[in-house]
Amino acid sequence: MLATENKKMVNVERLNKDIAIFPPVHPITPEMKTTHRGVSRLVMLDRYSFKDTEKITLTEGDFVVLTIKEDPKFPARGLGYIESINWEEKKATVYVEDEYRGVLEKEDEIQTGLIVRSLDVIEKPLEIYYEQIAKRVAAGLSSVEVTEEKQNEWFEKFYSELASMNFVPAGRVLYGAGSETEVTYFNCYVMPFVQDSREGISEHRKQVMEIMSRGGGVGTNGSTLRPRNTLAKGVNGKSSGSVSWLDDIAKLTHLVEQGGSRRGAQMIMMSITHPDIIEFIISKMQNPRILRFLIENTKDEQIKKAAQDKLKFTPFTEQEKAMYQSIVNYKGIPGYGGFSEAIIRDAEEKLKTGGTYAVHNPEFLTGANISVCLTNEFMEAVENNDVFALQFPDVESYNQEEMMIYNEQWHEVGDVREWEKRGHKVRTYRKIQAQELWNLINICATYSAEPGIFFIDNANEMTNAKSYGQQVVATNPCGRVA
Repeated sequence: MLATENKKMVNVERLNKDIAIFPPVHPITPEMKTTHRGVSRLVMLDRYSFKDTEKITLTEGDFVVLTIKEDPKFPARGLGYIESINWEEKKATVYVEDEYRGVLEKEDEIQTGLIVRSLDVIEKPLEIYYEQIAKRVAAGLSSVEVTEEKQNEWFEKFYSELASMNFVPAGRVLYGAGSETEVTYFNCYVMPFVQDSREGISEHRKQVMEIMSRGGGVGTNGSTLRPRNTLAKGVNGKSSGSVSWLDDIAKLTHLVEQGGSRRGAQMIMMSITHPDIIEFIISKMQNPRILRFLIENTKDEQIKKAAQDKLKFTPFTEQEKAMYQSIVNYKGIPGYGGFSEAIIRDAEEKLKTGGTYAVHNPEFLTGANISVCLTNEFMEAVENNDVFALQFPDVESYNQEEMMIYNEQWHEVGDVREWEKRGHKVRTYRKIQAQELWNLINICATYSAEPGIFFIDNANEMTNAKSYGQQVVATNPCGRVA
């Protein structure tokens, strides 16, 4: 038996009988001892352990991982034991371990630890020891050897290193290796630049969705998408802008669920040279007070407009105004009519403001982290307090031949400076004080933790990818400076 803090027990003998039905899973043996503690234990069981996802062995007394708090944005997972199952209603009563009860809201659930949840959010881990995972992974990695002798040799070598934790693979390897599932062994990917067309965006989106559905995180650089209001000759219209298309790609994170409770992860980047960069930087700001601060303090009209476009103001109704005015009327009267000075000051401030501030489209780009690719020229302009040009290929002036070259080559280049060096026409959409842009990045990063920054010129100068004729396009979600 495996004892836990709340005295509940895992029936190892019965679990081993269940494990026998699943060829990838190794049975529990007496020398196994590593279960981890706290968050590490939950992560191991929730994200990496092989599970009976079809619940063909699920029964009363089973140890399970489940969603304890069913919040649309911030669900909480935890561990517990099945008390009873109602197969007709597809629900189970679960006894939750003590350390996971903090997120429970109902008093009776907190006191008893008993909660009723849908079977859809309950999973039965078959690997409850890390050594079981290590054996599965070692078997998966050694399976490529041609002979059984070599497979056994490398299984033992891999298992020795894994079980002793001299080497711990990335999460996707722990989850996928030896599991006989079609998941990726790579944690993170970086996509090529997006081709600037509806077909290119659709193909990029398709590949991102495929990677995330198999467990990988994805990095995208959207700098190759044409700026907002740029002419799209093929449809005799104007572009909705790069940022709107990137939001569409980011939404995939909310749609694709990976193993356990894990959602996909995306990093979306944009070059500091792109004409839509201000909209991009400010896109995830959720603090109305900071947006108002930007409006009142920036010297740049485009930054001011971007903040105004993001800010949503709802004026008070006449009834609300009358309510606040009635509170203010008690000012100066002994006892303040039962209101505190703080309440009266707050009412005065609300009347002065005239309404409430919020943000438009608060879900915008929330499916991804965002980062700005900083160039050496931009950082020099910041240091020297110079102006900085926001540029993009001059697609509006291209003739048919030039447009064909653009469609075939621009997404392979991806850098407007290199594009200009190759003799192609580039349009300067505007110039901006570099320090204004730098301050905007810092203010937004301070108060919304976005965007991060990525010194892309430094990365390309230092990467060994140059030896293979390649370049750094972006990073995965782990590679930016937060």
